[in-house]
Amino acid sequence: MIDVHAPEHRVGGMRDFFVHLFTITIGLLIALGLENAAEAWHHHHQRLDAEATIREELTENRSELVKADAAIKSELDNMSAALTYLQARSQGKDASTAGISLGLRMTHLQNAGWRTAAATGAVQYMDYKAVQQFAESYDLQDVYNGLQNQTLNNYLNLNAHIAASKDPKSLTPQNAEAAMPDVRTTIAHLGAMRDLSHGLLQSYDEALK
Repeated sequence: MIDVHAPEHRVGGMRDFFVHLFTITIGLLIALGLENAAEAWHHHHQRLDAEATIREELTENRSELVKADAAIKSELDNMSAALTYLQARSQGKDASTAGISLGLRMTHLQNAGWRTAAATGAVQYMDYKAVQQFAESYDLQDVYNGLQNQTLNNYLNLNAHIAASKDPKSLTPQNAEAAMPDVRTTIAHLGAMRDLSHGLLQSYDEALK
C-alpha cells in the first residue's frame, strides 16, 4: 500500500504548493514503478519455474512412454498367441499356453506440474504458442491414460480364462469362445495405444523444443 502524508510545514504560497504536488506526484510514480517492476519480476520467475517443472515432467513422461511402447509390442505378440490358443480350445483341440504371459505394463504419465501452473495462474505469463503445445501434450496424455485403463480391464477379464488356468485342457470350448471377444478388444486397444503413443511422442518433442 502506498501512503501519502500531509506536508510537515504550512504551504506558504502557490509555488510551495506546486513544488509539494510535484514531489508527491514523482514519489507516487516511482513507488508505482517499483511496485510494478517487483510484480513483473515475480511473474517472470513464476513463469520460469513453471516452465522448468513442466518441461522436466514431460521429459520424464516421454522416457516412460518409450518404455511402454516397447512393452506394447511384446503384449501384442502375447495377445496373438492367446487368440490362437482360444481358437483351438473353442474347437475342442488341444492347445498350450506356454509362452503366453499376460502382464500389462501400466505407465503413469504425470500432470502435476501442468495442473499446478494452471491453478496458480502461471500459464497466463507463458508464451501462448508454448501453452498450446503443453496443453496438446497433456490432453493426449489423458486420452492415453483412459485407453490404458480400458485395456487393464480387458486383462483382468482374460486372467480368469487364461492366466488362472493351470491346465490348458481345462478350458471348455464355451469359455474359450466367450473369452475371444475380450482378446480381440484388447488387441484393438493395444494397437490404439501404440498408435497414440507415436503421436504423443511427437507432441512431446514439439513441446520440448
